[in-house]
Amino acid sequence: MNYNDFTIFPAIHLRNGEVVRFTRGDTRNPVVFHTDPIACAQQWMDQGAQWLQLINLDAAFDEDATNNWQLIEKICKLDINIQFGGGIRKISDVDWAIKSGIKRVIIGTAAVENPQLMADAITHYGSDAIILGIDADAEGEVQIRGWRTGGSVQATGLAIQMRQLGVTSAIHTSIHLDGSMTGVDLLASIELAGISGLNITVGGGIGSLEDVLECYSNDGINGVIIGKALYTGKVNLKKALRAARQKHSFEASLADWKADQNTTWAKFSYEMVENNLKKHIPVDSPPLRILDAGGGNGLDSLALARMNHQIDIVDVSQLMLNDANANAALAGVSGRITTHASDILNIGKLFDQVKFDMVLCHNVIQYVDELEPLFDAMDKVLKTGGILSLIGPNQYSLPYQAAFLNGDLDEAYELLDQSEQISSIFGVNERAYRADELIDWLDQRGYRIENHYGIRCMYNYWGTNEKKQQAGIYEKLKKLEFALTDREPYKQTARLFQLILRKN
Repeated sequence: MNYNDFTIFPAIHLRNGEVVRFTRGDTRNPVVFHTDPIACAQQWMDQGAQWLQLINLDAAFDEDATNNWQLIEKICKLDINIQFGGGIRKISDVDWAIKSGIKRVIIGTAAVENPQLMADAITHYGSDAIILGIDADAEGEVQIRGWRTGGSVQATGLAIQMRQLGVTSAIHTSIHLDGSMTGVDLLASIELAGISGLNITVGGGIGSLEDVLECYSNDGINGVIIGKALYTGKVNLKKALRAARQKHSFEASLADWKADQNTTWAKFSYEMVENNLKKHIPVDSPPLRILDAGGGNGLDSLALARMNHQIDIVDVSQLMLNDANANAALAGVSGRITTHASDILNIGKLFDQVKFDMVLCHNVIQYVDELEPLFDAMDKVLKTGGILSLIGPNQYSLPYQAAFLNGDLDEAYELLDQSEQISSIFGVNERAYRADELIDWLDQRGYRIENHYGIRCMYNYWGTNEKKQQAGIYEKLKKLEFALTDREPYKQTARLFQLILRKN
């Protein structure tokens, strides 16, 4: 398992051969969510899960350790990675689990009662195959034997001890939140990761996609376990997995993204966007508070920071933000740019006491599943009368791109009524929109259009890249593009649209 990836584990907890869930550690009142655990596992596989967390509760409660073993062996035959725990008390239990095809074995109670087992298991199978299970109450005390007994040790103390034995990762479950769907104790998990140096998977309390997203981009946090929220439909697994894959794709493609930003056409676009924004910000404007939502490595923000405005960049990728901070330092504007590692759907929580004068949402909408939650989040932080700058790929440009750049008329014909493509840089799905449909939709949400600009109205469709880089040609193209950017009908077929909207 690559600990740089953020992993989502659907939870299957077995009790008497059925899939059950508890609430806040109340083991007396299980709720049965599925009577066929194999079908349940297949359900999560069909939705894209690559890992499952499988817990043998019967064994965890000190009953027959072999109860459910035949069922578990059948689940292990499925084409999915299994993280398994519950009743692992002896090295023979670990041996059985590994031989059954389990990829990672969770040791919890035995880590407290018999630390040597943990050391022996790591010696035999390596630290990637053995994970520490830390089930803690609200005060941080570890609970063992199916949460029925206090372990007389704090979570941090156990984590440090196990780190010294070679453990590299742990599951931190907040018992007081487990099954409550009220949100995770993320600060406790972050603190645990920081003190112990372990990679932490967060368990207990996930109740929404926002809860999952909140766990992203935190040092030492490499995954979440979702149980009841999946079974009750509070979290859509496909959407959660897609968000996790996108984060990984954005970070893995950072070098390609930076290379693209250094191309002539990208520099051209940044210059045009800057020019358009300046038309809506008075020269004598006092410093504005501006949010760059999904701002990546911050190139859109630099020009505004040079104008003495204060910028907050929010992005899910800490790697992108690290580059943003480096760019700000090189530009001499570090004091005017602040970065925040968070999903943009959580900006309402992140800035619950702040209202921004302007929000930039540049080249973000093509990657979100639904526009409504994104604009709900931005609405919360944009002040009345504030400006929203929205940039996205133009659906009308797709056939032109295929015909002129690819020389493929068949592809151009097929794209007449399509909006979905695969990003050539990030390798994820992206959707192109029409400016007119967004203007109408945003009007209903209380936004007044101030201007609709086209970015690269002619640039993408004329000449070769070599010609465009010639100094004289570049200046002529720039003059033409600046004249076309807000003219009909040319802006309608530009590669990108930029909408400047005022919140009523």
